[in-house]
Amino acid sequence: MRSLLAAVILFVSALASAAGVRPDLPKPYLMAPVILDSREMVQVWVFPRDSHKEFMVEAGPLLDALKRTLKDGNFKIVKSLVQPKGVLSLANLDAAGLKPVWNEANLELVLNIPLNYRKAKDLSVTYIEVDENRYYRPDAHSGYLNFRASQPYQHGESIAGGKLPLVGRFDLVENVQGFVLEAGTEYQEHADYSWNRQDTRIRTDDETNMIRYTLGDLSTYSRGFQAAPSLGGLSFSREFSIQPYRTLRPISRTEIEIKRPSLVEVYVNGLLTSQQRLGPGRFNVRDFPTAIGLSDVRIKVRDDLGQEETYDFSLLFENSVLNEGTQEFSYNFGSPWGQSQGDRNYSNEGIFSSLFHRWGVTDKITLGVNFQNYLDKTMPGIEYTQIAEWGLLSLDSAYGTANGLGGWGNRLTYRSLDRMYGYNVPFVAAAEVQVRDPEFQQPVAIDVLQANILRRYDLQLSTAFGLGGIWGVGGSYEAVPAGSPDRRFYRTNLSYPINISNRIEFSIVREVSDHQEDRGLISYFWSEPAGRYSVSAYHETLTKSTTATVNRNNFYNYDDVRASASIQRLNDSTNGTLYAEYLTQPASYRLDQFSTSTNGQSINTTTVGISTAFAWVGNRGAFSQPITDSFILIASDNFPKGSEMLINPMGTKGEAQLGPRSSAVLKDRTSYYRYMVNLDSTSLPTGYLLDKEYYGAMPTYKSGILIETTMNRKVMVKGRLIMNDQSPLALVAGDVVNEQGQLVDNTFFTNRNGQFVIEGLAPGKYKVMTDRPDLSGFEIMVTDDPSNSVNVGDIVVTKEAR
Repeated sequence: MRSLLAAVILFVSALASAAGVRPDLPKPYLMAPVILDSREMVQVWVFPRDSHKEFMVEAGPLLDALKRTLKDGNFKIVKSLVQPKGVLSLANLDAAGLKPVWNEANLELVLNIPLNYRKAKDLSVTYIEVDENRYYRPDAHSGYLNFRASQPYQHGESIAGGKLPLVGRFDLVENVQGFVLEAGTEYQEHADYSWNRQDTRIRTDDETNMIRYTLGDLSTYSRGFQAAPSLGGLSFSREFSIQPYRTLRPISRTEIEIKRPSLVEVYVNGLLTSQQRLGPGRFNVRDFPTAIGLSDVRIKVRDDLGQEETYDFSLLFENSVLNEGTQEFSYNFGSPWGQSQGDRNYSNEGIFSSLFHRWGVTDKITLGVNFQNYLDKTMPGIEYTQIAEWGLLSLDSAYGTANGLGGWGNRLTYRSLDRMYGYNVPFVAAAEVQVRDPEFQQPVAIDVLQANILRRYDLQLSTAFGLGGIWGVGGSYEAVPAGSPDRRFYRTNLSYPINISNRIEFSIVREVSDHQEDRGLISYFWSEPAGRYSVSAYHETLTKSTTATVNRNNFYNYDDVRASASIQRLNDSTNGTLYAEYLTQPASYRLDQFSTSTNGQSINTTTVGISTAFAWVGNRGAFSQPITDSFILIASDNFPKGSEMLINPMGTKGEAQLGPRSSAVLKDRTSYYRYMVNLDSTSLPTGYLLDKEYYGAMPTYKSGILIETTMNRKVMVKGRLIMNDQSPLALVAGDVVNEQGQLVDNTFFTNRNGQFVIEGLAPGKYKVMTDRPDLSGFEIMVTDDPSNSVNVGDIVVTKEAR
């Protein structure tokens, strides 16, 4: 046995000698895998010997693999044992505690590293790494142009009536290798300036670091006391939506140890949320899908021998708190603008700076700073947010200056949790205290009347009851500068679901200042369980208005109708509105009717409209309903005429369909989400097959993905093999190859009468090679037949000369 093994090793050594650079040691040697927990870690050169001190292993690649597995202290011990020729002996590995075993039968080196030597791995409950190569990504060039137009007509008893100005809007998105141009414009007929430019900008995303860069018209973010000005300039912001499957606020975790291959189940508040099979190791379990407040978590670990271990603990969650080490930020710099003569007039007086930066100090504490400046107006600020078992506490503080005067603005908010200290709480409390100095001013681009509140105190108590009922009471007090009366508000609200389809809501607000004003609102909502139809009605006491609305919602994205009808009584007026929209794949068509009657005089406005879009990926394009985010374009060059094929079928229809058009658009795919596209080939004519029915797609920011599908025409071929003497060639098997020599069918077989049937051949020339070496092969020509079946008749097979 030893001599046979030595021969095997020498043979493998000869094959492996050209595989790469190896340590300068004599034969025998070979490349062998290093195995940990039944999985290959790395391939290394090994030099088998009988003695552990003389059995050597290449150190470099092994150290790279061990660095990802061992704790820092244990890794330093292994590294210190490396010998001058860049090798480690089995004795060295044993001295470091790695317990090496050379498996002669499989020619592999097995390590048995104790769990307490290993680093803890992160195990996400909600975020699962997926091989993105399985998903189609956006093409280099894609985009779409949305178009909406409405033509109103007016008539009535007291007006001349007739056609009103046409209104419309264009929105362009052009994505070139991840750089996205967004532009829009609105049109109004007969206006002084018919065309009015809308937001125009270029955006690109850094997916790895979740940063979005914008140049042009900015959509600014704000924190604390910051305003959100309209700017034209440059911004870069952290966008958590770029990695939507990763829970980044907060990230709650706990460490568990798995000693054997095990099934790990995670339960949150009694519900199973994750189930994964894992090998031995230490794991930091994180990203629990918890609700806001305190949640009970149980982790069950059941190994391959049936032994079970349970971990129980509680976690706090609040979506305004960042996880430890996570940063959230937004930096915006630009010029304020105002609309002028159909364009935007950007100020040249100075740059408006607006920024904030937040850090997750721990899983329960988040700190932040913010800053705004424009001309002589400056406002730095700080924030502190903490969640604990007693609730959520948040503090915002800022110092605003303008025209040489300055003052403080402070806001403290608190919200209790549904569960505190392990117990359900019968009510939830929310409180806010806000105090501003009279000189406190926020930076604004246009001088406007600042908020005139010096102090504000607010308290709200809410309790849940029954199956979804909510009752709340609250009040607030606002102190304003001298010369104006302070204000007090008292309020109560009630929401009561009668059943799954019916809900009643009721609210009262009383304002007390220099006068007393009461406002009451009562609402009723009904929805069909399937969501097709819904009804709402409300009455508001302050304006004495009553409104009732009936809605019909579309069930399908195309070849369907959505409609709404409402009537409102307001003082002496009665208003009626009717809206209907017919949805098709390339466009939607609207009809709006608004009627108002006051003191017997009526005015009617009728509007017809169309909404459509043209989307493209490379040189492919298709019409669609307007698109708001990303899209997937499905196209086929040889789609059979008169056929239909559903895309992502939903009952009798799909999200889209091919036929009668050879291309279709799946619109409004959310950026960075993963989607499966199912092409349902069951409705294709007999003889047509798809090369692929399921596709994965993951769009980026406002991008398009092209899926080109090929319809393979397949024909059933019948025939009979006979010899020169007309006798049947019975019970012969064979292979069918195409003109390129590729095997397309290996199930060819004749019955006792020499007859054969070949299913699923595309039109073309084929050669059949039988399993009889004394027989010649033969060719068949498959033609495209409308009946999807071709009979090639009798084929004479000759014997080959020997």
